[in-house]
Amino acid sequence: MIIDAILDIPKTKLYTLDFFINEQQRDKLNIAFLELHTDKPVQHIIGKTYFYNDRFFTPEGVFIPRPETELLIDCIVNDNGKFDKKSVLDVGCGSGCVGVTVASLFKNFKVTGIDISKKAVKTSSLNANKLNVTNINIIEKDFFEMKPQKYDIIVSNPPYLDINEVSRLDKTVRKHDPLLALSDKENGLKFYTYFMNNISELLKSDGVMYIEIPKSKITNQIIDMINNNSKIDSIIFKDLEQKDRVIKVFFKK
Repeated sequence: MIIDAILDIPKTKLYTLDFFINEQQRDKLNIAFLELHTDKPVQHIIGKTYFYNDRFFTPEGVFIPRPETELLIDCIVNDNGKFDKKSVLDVGCGSGCVGVTVASLFKNFKVTGIDISKKAVKTSSLNANKLNVTNINIIEKDFFEMKPQKYDIIVSNPPYLDINEVSRLDKTVRKHDPLLALSDKENGLKFYTYFMNNISELLKSDGVMYIEIPKSKITNQIIDMINNNSKIDSIIFKDLEQKDRVIKVFFKK
């Protein structure tokens, strides 16, 4: 990834062809490789992350998109047609990878991205502009203080770690991903509880929530919250490692 970013040599060519580099290029590579020894994520070293079909600007201070989060996009794509017109709320938009991708794939969707982080909002806006995506509005606001409004689709990869779990994370995550993107500073359930308790005020009657879920002790509590609500139902989707990754929540007919 570093060689591709600095020398503009894609992986396929790197494995099949020989390249000669000059001293300046060598020095740039050495600086980047040394940063790896400080536990700095490669995505922050090169300043970008590949997500779905695009490259997203991911500076330090912004949560690095994970490949497994692409399943959120797959679920939305499988459930919607190219010409559908729907309103979408991306909660905790971060780099904008989810909201911008949805807006890029569905030109008729009106997407809103929300994040409490000023840097995340700035980065999301930059990525939307870079990818020429115009049907998304990104706002800086605390989701829990947002005036309730009903959407056709709500999508989110919320901070779901218990605050006590953060200290046990790998250094590349603990030192570089923002705490607000990792944990709700409580038990990890804050966003899920709010989603389920306020679903009637957030979602239209035929609307759908797509929410990433952790592989942890709170997963069963999330499922119990849904099962205890007689108005809603859910479907769980597994990622490529066959781990429960996305929960789709909707009103019973």
